[in-house]
Amino acid sequence: HHRSPGGLAGAEALGLDTKGRRGHVGMKEIPAMNAHAIAIATQAATVAHWGQTRKDGTTPYIVHPERVAACVGRCGGDHVGMIAAWLHDVIEDCADGDLVVRKTLQKTDLPDEDRVAVYAIVAAMTKNPAIPDKGERLMDSIRRINRAPPQAILVKLCDRTDNLADARSLGKEFLQTYLHLTDRLVEELSDGAIRNGYTDALEQLKRARDDAKAWCEEKGS
Repeated sequence: HHRSPGGLAGAEALGLDTKGRRGHVGMKEIPAMNAHAIAIATQAATVAHWGQTRKDGTTPYIVHPERVAACVGRCGGDHVGMIAAWLHDVIEDCADGDLVVRKTLQKTDLPDEDRVAVYAIVAAMTKNPAIPDKGERLMDSIRRINRAPPQAILVKLCDRTDNLADARSLGKEFLQTYLHLTDRLVEELSDGAIRNGYTDALEQLKRARDDAKAWCEEKGS
């Protein structure tokens, strides 16, 4: 049974104790104020996505931002990236999502520049529903991600890796389309990922993509 993390448990789920010390190997040390801000975002995301499930219809949706945030922490992100990861689908998928994100950031003790950066990343991650074509919608999102604070690239790479892991359950046809779009995403974000030191996340996504392609080939043409 999955228990959605909330409050300080969210910080602990990311390998932080409440004093902000490092837990998971490879994660940066995070000061207590920033760990507390991550916990606030964790709680807000858990409430905002309450009752929502992943596309399989059973997995609680919150496990997705939880895994994306953990990936961001492992692959060189800091509290700004992790908070953005927890909140990255709130504007897109939740009632009054924009207001939820703004109010959540106001509750933190973070400096204004961090709050602005988190909001900019979440906004860049939010798809434009006015663009009907999936490919065009992705390219619009990628353009905005490349103009956003650098950790937007890291959050997107981790987001795509996690979504790719779930995509097989939706069938080969869906996965093949998703892989085609993933190729474009890798192509467009690679330069920024390498420039900003997010090669671990980039290579992780490439491995996930190659595994998914192999799975498709096993299923036959």
